[in-house]
Amino acid sequence: MAQTTDPLLNTAPADIPEADEDAIDTAPLLPPQSGSGVSDEDVRKFASIGGIREVEVDLSTLYGGEFEDVVLPPSGSAERAAMEKAFKRKIDYAILPVVIAMYMLNYLDRNNIAAAKLGSLMEDLNLTSTQYSTAVSVLFIPYTLMQVPSNLILGKIGKPSVYLPSAMVIWGMLSLWTTFVSGYRSLVTIRFLIGFAEAAFYPGTMFYLSCWYTKYEIAKRSAIFVCGSWVSGAFSGLVAYGVLENLDGVFGLAAWRWLFLIEGTLTVIVALIAIPILPNLPATTKWLSKEERLLGVLRMINDVGQHDDDSAAPVEEDEQGRAMAEPPKSKFQSALAGLYLALVDKKVLIILWMQFSLAMMGGINTVFPTIVGSLGYGQAKTLLLTAPPWLLCSVTSVWNSFHSDKTGERYLHMVWGPALAALGIVISMMTQDTFWRYLSMLLMLQNYNSWSLGFAWMATTVPRPPIKRAAAVSFVNIGGNVPNIIVPYLFYVGSEPQFYVGFAVCGFFALSGIVAATVLKGSLVRLNKKLERGGVVDGLDGTTGFRFIF
Repeated sequence: MAQTTDPLLNTAPADIPEADEDAIDTAPLLPPQSGSGVSDEDVRKFASIGGIREVEVDLSTLYGGEFEDVVLPPSGSAERAAMEKAFKRKIDYAILPVVIAMYMLNYLDRNNIAAAKLGSLMEDLNLTSTQYSTAVSVLFIPYTLMQVPSNLILGKIGKPSVYLPSAMVIWGMLSLWTTFVSGYRSLVTIRFLIGFAEAAFYPGTMFYLSCWYTKYEIAKRSAIFVCGSWVSGAFSGLVAYGVLENLDGVFGLAAWRWLFLIEGTLTVIVALIAIPILPNLPATTKWLSKEERLLGVLRMINDVGQHDDDSAAPVEEDEQGRAMAEPPKSKFQSALAGLYLALVDKKVLIILWMQFSLAMMGGINTVFPTIVGSLGYGQAKTLLLTAPPWLLCSVTSVWNSFHSDKTGERYLHMVWGPALAALGIVISMMTQDTFWRYLSMLLMLQNYNSWSLGFAWMATTVPRPPIKRAAAVSFVNIGGNVPNIIVPYLFYVGSEPQFYVGFAVCGFFALSGIVAATVLKGSLVRLNKKLERGGVVDGLDGTTGFRFIF
């Protein structure tokens, strides 16, 4: 038996026994893959049990015996299924609406400068084109640098209901203060500080979701969460239109200043509302009953066959892939150890390559109003035309992730978005016809269908230990945000309407993302074959039935 200790609660060790022998005889070994001939009903049944065999847990030692007196319906029973369905619904209602609203405002506060440019921002602050690009890009320097430290802190303190909204209050106050900037230096300073605060949110939320949802549930929830960004992209244009058209000069403020004032104030209000609503982690959310908390803990144990804590560390293997003695637990109970595990994992590096490539293509979001503006319409119509591509992206992104979870397939769902984006790039570079160029803009944003799914794929590809998962999410998200520093400089003044340099670079990386996804699938196929032979991968024992999904 492997001893596990929960570092967040400082509880006594818990014995996590080997998988139930009776369940081994009947449980499926591999997640159903698209095109395998497995029915949708079988896929749903497989997803409902978390994709692996039931693991026995000694409740007398789990979390210091907190759940020793709790009795749940037997696993596989109708009562247990009904209880789990009600549990997931309760958690969905508590988490998803709140984090969607938070992400919408996160996106608005990060990118409202693009809409402000269509007002009198450039003239009022006497900005050159290069200075404006720097003001856009500078936010992403601390935004990328602080993501790993932030997620490691969150992974250790285990209080997402406080940590994430607190970061939101800070960036909301800073965004509000942008209302009063007087020149280039003050604008760049405020944007730089916003980057520090916003760094906590996206990787923190992706890690947060991975603590509540199994590998067959997380893709659709991630897509719904990220949909907040795409919807925000659509409505940011509509909000900007209303503000720039109607509030210019009110109380002596330029319209673009009202944009920051309104959105910053709303951000602070939503953050304060989120604190009492969001749950923490399955074992520590006090407004859940003991039965519900235990169910949440057991769901995550059964998802990969071991306890979801930092002592569930990778097992050392010999040259034949056989498990050897576990290394000292202390090696895996520090944040630096988690970061080290993420950095030396080839799967994480492949996912970094994939997400960086997709982000280079997706970096057009920082200049999308400028791209739409190249169609030659006025300010009002340009802002309105930015909405449909984002709304279409919202619909297709959610459908893509829901279908991926339903079929248990990741690879094909990852590659069709960047393929359409690359096609949009080619169309936009080859014609000046307004209809075809606007159609190309609709296609370009389909790249984002793969973005949230990529993080969901990573959460199930790097499942344990949690401190490694937290480090991996933030490390990959760093790579996913570096392009936001680069891309604004590629779409420089004078390169419109066809932006040859910017589009060529973005199109190349869309294809690079497809190649990376292909390499990742090949790697997971090889690792699953190793697990089928009874080997150990990242401390996950093949005899428990765990398999990577692709």
